[in-house]
Amino acid sequence: MKKRNSFLIIGVALVGLTACDSMSPDQRAVAGGLGGAAVGGILGNTIGGGTGRTVATIAGAGLGAVAGSSLARSAGGNDDGQTRYYRGRDGRLYPVQ
Repeated sequence: MKKRNSFLIIGVALVGLTACDSMSPDQRAVAGGLGGAAVGGILGNTIGGGTGRTVATIAGAGLGAVAGSSLARSAGGNDDGQTRYYRGRDGRLYPVQ
């Protein structure tokens, strides 16, 4: 039951991070760090046992924050948050992906 709840929370956190698409790179990094810390803390808590559970939770949250922030920065696309376009042969502007 506890593992199922952990996976449910992780799934909700990952779906919630899809809103990062409209954020600036700095906001995306903060959201990724917070989401990563939450997921890492939950995973660390499920892995650790006894007195090591607290250490595992803290370590998981720390590693998750670093990983989440790094992942969010690299998935950001444009550095300045601006959409870029290119002109096609037909003269229309198309967003760069």
